[in-house]
Amino acid sequence: MSAEASYDDLIIGTGMAGLTVGALLARQGRRVLMLEAHDQPGGYAHTFAMGNYRFCAQVHYIFGCGEGETIHRFLDRVGLAQTVLFNRLDPDGFDHVVVAGERFRIPSGFPAFRERLVARFPEARQPLQRYFAAVMSIADELERAPAKIGWRDLLSAPLRFPNLLRYRSWTLQRFYDHVQMPQLLQAVLAGQSGDYLLPPEQVSFLLHVSLIDYYGRGAYYPRKHFFHFIDSIVQTIRQQPGCTVLFEHEVQRIVVEGGKVVGVETKNGQRFSAHRYISNVDPAATLALIQGAEWPSSYRKQLDYEYSCSTFTMYLGVKGLDLREHGFGSFNVWHYPHADLNRMYRDQLERHDLSNPWLFLATPTLHSDEPGTAPAGEQILEAATACDYGYFRALRDQGGPAYTKAKLAVRDRIFEILEAHYVPGLRKHLAMRVAGTPLTNAEYCRSPRGNAYGTALTPLQLSRVPFETPAANLFLVNASAGYPSIGGTIGSGMRLYDRLMAGES
Repeated sequence: MSAEASYDDLIIGTGMAGLTVGALLARQGRRVLMLEAHDQPGGYAHTFAMGNYRFCAQVHYIFGCGEGETIHRFLDRVGLAQTVLFNRLDPDGFDHVVVAGERFRIPSGFPAFRERLVARFPEARQPLQRYFAAVMSIADELERAPAKIGWRDLLSAPLRFPNLLRYRSWTLQRFYDHVQMPQLLQAVLAGQSGDYLLPPEQVSFLLHVSLIDYYGRGAYYPRKHFFHFIDSIVQTIRQQPGCTVLFEHEVQRIVVEGGKVVGVETKNGQRFSAHRYISNVDPAATLALIQGAEWPSSYRKQLDYEYSCSTFTMYLGVKGLDLREHGFGSFNVWHYPHADLNRMYRDQLERHDLSNPWLFLATPTLHSDEPGTAPAGEQILEAATACDYGYFRALRDQGGPAYTKAKLAVRDRIFEILEAHYVPGLRKHLAMRVAGTPLTNAEYCRSPRGNAYGTALTPLQLSRVPFETPAANLFLVNASAGYPSIGGTIGSGMRLYDRLMAGES
């Protein structure tokens, strides 16, 4: 086994949190080595090529790109704010929620959304007013809440953050029941449920508010697409003296001696060492790589969590028609066959019934006219829904055609829905069709059980895994040690960097 030169910082994985802290450390003058198992950087934001098309694996739109917001602040700190630019999705309806054929546009800003719904449903004025009053108060308190809680914050919390304390254990459904929200409006208000992949009866009310607040401030798509966004960050790291990013270098062992990490070993037979190590890999998966240390049971208990569910995704290259003529544009479409989201999620995740699924529909070629993702004059349509990893894994483990048969059945059912409700004759215009299951996510993104957002975003799991580990020089940062989404993981990477720099001062 060969040994490589020591670095200041070694980062396992090139997901968004890892790239963020890596770029900031590299700009600080530290020698950074990043090791990536895949042949592409970015985790779920990586781009893959199929024929003449390039698809982003799982990310379709993001928040936090406005001036002074998280992603903009990060890009500014690494010198990319004028290089990586974004297009804002339609502020008058960046998400369209279609419930049983009835379309609702979600505009930017809570007041505009409230007035739009009150005008359409005057009989529901009171529950809508109570919903938006609570949501706006919670959003304000979340904005003012400190990143790290001190004893002074605890003493003053009942006065400063009454809504955060009151609703910290509530689900969205509990709040709906509290204000007696009509079921159709429940579906509309939770229309972006795929952004946290939980139904109202399970998702944290506070998390729901946080997500819709961030997207309500502005939903964005990278002007030159996600591959340019990610590659620009990678090149920023590589351009700094002494910094390296290596692909197809999967870490299989983290070696600990005397309470500190002394090196990592990769599957291709190499060993690397550094003064400090940062894992952008799932915390529980990181723990499984540790050799030479038995971490305390109190810490291991923190890594005994429930993952978010996974997704079935279709990537389509469309030729010979314009999707704008079929209800698509500079926005996303959320398709719900009926208004009972709780039943929908139970059908799909517990009963494994994907015969009438909800769908998220994205059209990246309508979010930016920059070339690079599809041949000239052609377009991309992506469709995704929630599904269970265990179901597809069991089918594949059976061997034979069971897995492929189930995959094709879901694919064909989604085609039927798209043609019946949005694009008649769509299959006649497909130049490319690719389908991915939870097993695809697990294989290419090293995501345990194909999970989409790290730990499931329930009230009991709002407290995240800490950055620090029992090993003095090993730190964690990702969707579980931090928060999911591009904005969430970039924010986590920035917080870890600031903490590391504060510890060195």
